[in-house]
Amino acid sequence: MRLLLSLLFVGLLSACSSDPALPLSDDRLVEILADAHVAEAAVQSLSGPYKDSVIRVYYAQICEIHQVSEADFYLSVEQLSLQPEKMDKLYRKVEKRLEDLTLN
Repeated sequence: MRLLLSLLFVGLLSACSSDPALPLSDDRLVEILADAHVAEAAVQSLSGPYKDSVIRVYYAQICEIHQVSEADFYLSVEQLSLQPEKMDKLYRKVEKRLEDLTLN
Protein backbone atom coordinates (compact mmCIF):
# COMPACT_ATOMS: atom_id res chain seq x y z
CA MET A 1 0.00 0.00 0.00
CA ARG A 2 2.87 2.34 0.81
CA LEU A 3 4.31 1.85 -2.67
CA LEU A 4 1.02 2.60 -4.39
CA LEU A 5 0.29 5.60 -2.17
CA SER A 6 3.82 6.92 -2.63
CA LEU A 7 3.41 6.82 -6.39
CA LEU A 8 0.08 8.58 -6.16
CA PHE A 9 1.49 11.36 -3.99
CA VAL A 10 4.60 11.82 -6.12
CA GLY A 11 2.31 12.39 -9.06
CA LEU A 12 0.23 14.88 -7.11
CA LEU A 13 3.31 16.84 -6.13
CA SER A 14 4.34 17.19 -9.75
CA ALA A 15 0.84 18.02 -11.00
CA CYS A 16 0.48 20.00 -14.19
CA SER A 17 -2.50 21.53 -15.97
CA SER A 18 -2.79 19.02 -18.83
CA ASP A 19 -4.28 15.56 -18.41
CA PRO A 20 -1.87 13.08 -20.01
CA ALA A 21 -3.26 9.95 -21.63
CA LEU A 22 -2.81 6.85 -19.54
CA PRO A 23 -0.78 3.97 -21.01
CA LEU A 24 -3.44 1.49 -19.80
CA SER A 25 -7.18 1.57 -20.43
CA ASP A 26 -9.57 2.38 -17.60
CA ASP A 27 -10.97 -1.16 -17.60
CA ARG A 28 -7.51 -2.73 -17.34
CA LEU A 29 -6.51 -0.31 -14.59
CA VAL A 30 -9.62 -1.17 -12.57
CA GLU A 31 -8.77 -4.88 -12.72
CA ILE A 32 -5.10 -4.32 -11.92
CA LEU A 33 -5.77 -1.86 -9.09
CA ALA A 34 -8.31 -4.24 -7.54
CA ASP A 35 -5.69 -7.00 -7.58
CA ALA A 36 -3.12 -4.59 -6.13
CA HIS A 37 -5.42 -3.84 -3.21
CA VAL A 38 -5.93 -7.55 -2.58
CA ALA A 39 -2.14 -7.99 -2.60
CA GLU A 40 -1.69 -5.08 -0.19
CA ALA A 41 -4.25 -6.62 2.15
CA ALA A 42 -2.46 -9.96 1.97
CA VAL A 43 0.81 -8.49 3.27
CA GLN A 44 -0.63 -6.39 6.09
CA SER A 45 0.52 -8.84 8.74
CA LEU A 46 4.11 -8.78 7.43
CA SER A 47 6.72 -6.17 8.28
CA GLY A 48 10.11 -4.84 7.33
CA PRO A 49 12.15 -5.93 4.34
CA TYR A 50 10.22 -9.20 4.04
CA LYS A 51 6.98 -7.30 3.47
CA ASP A 52 8.65 -5.08 0.87
CA SER A 53 10.08 -8.10 -0.96
CA VAL A 54 6.79 -9.97 -0.98
CA ILE A 55 4.78 -6.99 -2.25
CA ARG A 56 7.30 -6.45 -5.06
CA VAL A 57 6.83 -10.06 -6.11
CA TYR A 58 3.04 -9.67 -5.91
CA TYR A 59 3.09 -6.56 -8.10
CA ALA A 60 5.30 -8.31 -10.65
CA GLN A 61 2.89 -11.26 -10.70
CA ILE A 62 -0.12 -8.96 -11.07
CA CYS A 63 1.50 -7.28 -14.06
CA GLU A 64 2.37 -10.66 -15.56
CA ILE A 65 -1.18 -11.96 -15.07
CA HIS A 66 -2.63 -8.87 -16.75
CA GLN A 67 0.10 -8.91 -19.43
CA VAL A 68 1.25 -5.34 -18.81
CA SER A 69 4.70 -4.03 -18.06
CA GLU A 70 5.38 -2.77 -14.57
CA ALA A 71 6.57 0.48 -16.16
CA ASP A 72 3.19 1.02 -17.86
CA PHE A 73 1.36 0.21 -14.64
CA TYR A 74 3.40 2.61 -12.51
CA LEU A 75 3.26 5.31 -15.18
CA SER A 76 -0.53 4.94 -15.37
CA VAL A 77 -0.83 5.25 -11.59
CA GLU A 78 1.44 8.29 -11.57
CA GLN A 79 -0.47 9.98 -14.40
CA LEU A 80 -3.78 9.05 -12.82
CA SER A 81 -2.71 10.89 -9.67
CA LEU A 82 -2.58 14.06 -11.79
CA GLN A 83 -6.25 13.64 -12.67
CA PRO A 84 -8.20 13.55 -9.38
CA GLU A 85 -11.63 13.43 -11.00
CA LYS A 86 -10.65 10.48 -13.17
CA MET A 87 -8.98 8.80 -10.20
CA ASP A 88 -12.18 9.14 -8.17
CA LYS A 89 -14.21 7.68 -11.02
CA LEU A 90 -11.83 4.74 -11.43
CA TYR A 91 -11.65 4.07 -7.71
CA ARG A 92 -15.43 3.83 -7.51
CA LYS A 93 -15.12 1.06 -10.11
CA VAL A 94 -12.26 -0.53 -8.15
CA GLU A 95 -14.41 -0.52 -5.00
CA LYS A 96 -17.25 -2.14 -6.95
CA ARG A 97 -14.85 -4.76 -8.31
CA LEU A 98 -13.59 -5.54 -4.80
CA GLU A 99 -17.16 -5.82 -3.52
CA ASP A 100 -17.94 -8.24 -6.34
CA LEU A 101 -14.87 -10.30 -5.46
CA THR A 102 -15.94 -10.39 -1.81
CA LEU A 103 -19.43 -11.61 -2.69
CA ASN A 104 -18.14 -14.46 -4.83
